[in-house]
Amino acid sequence: MAIVCIVLGLWGVWDYVVAIPKAAMEAARHDTLRLVKNGLETQPGSEHRVRAIAELDKAIEFDDRVDEAWRVSLDAMRMAMSDGGAESHRNALGIVEAGLNDYGKVTAPSKYDRPMQWMFILCLPFGLYYILVYMKMSKRARSYHLTEEGVLTTPEGTWSSDEIEDIDMSRWIAKTGTARSTWTAKVVLKDGKKIVLDDYIYNGMHSIIGKLAHGFYPNEWTSLAKRVKTQTPEQQEEDK
Repeated sequence: MAIVCIVLGLWGVWDYVVAIPKAAMEAARHDTLRLVKNGLETQPGSEHRVRAIAELDKAIEFDDRVDEAWRVSLDAMRMAMSDGGAESHRNALGIVEAGLNDYGKVTAPSKYDRPMQWMFILCLPFGLYYILVYMKMSKRARSYHLTEEGVLTTPEGTWSSDEIEDIDMSRWIAKTGTARSTWTAKVVLKDGKKIVLDDYIYNGMHSIIGKLAHGFYPNEWTSLAKRVKTQTPEQQEEDK
């Protein structure tokens, strides 16, 4: 979940900061080039040329001067619109055709594209939350330990073998109930307190459960928390 949330969040940030602004810029350039082409194909003073000149003036005024090639192209197209010379006209048409080929397949972002990215960006905090939870749970998991002498250590405390009265295996690998409940066992202390050992959350907990269960019920459970296979009288007779 942490990986999914972080990937979605970073994807949203990339689209919001890079991909969508780039697509919007390229779509705007495409529109400008279309107007310029219409203006170049008409006579000076025509409505199309006037609109193209106005669009070029606007583009030049608000250009951020980051893309040097685009800035030079704007100046060249604006010059072609003004002097009407054959050479500058051909140069401007070449710029327009090349630009239309570059930006022809660009789809302008809709007004909802950027707001939608916030749904993905907001996944980032959840990804960080899941990482923190995982680290916390990993630290907690490492605190479970059962020594050879039977000393059990858990986040709730430490108990010697003399303080452990029993282990409740009624829900362990039971045929009914939820998946989570059927992978739990409870250590019963002599003071009546019960400590839950959860193999559904903590991988490897079955080894502790198995050792305790085998110690209390060696004829029913193995040290790996598996039921002891009982033989029928006929099978016992065959073994003899």
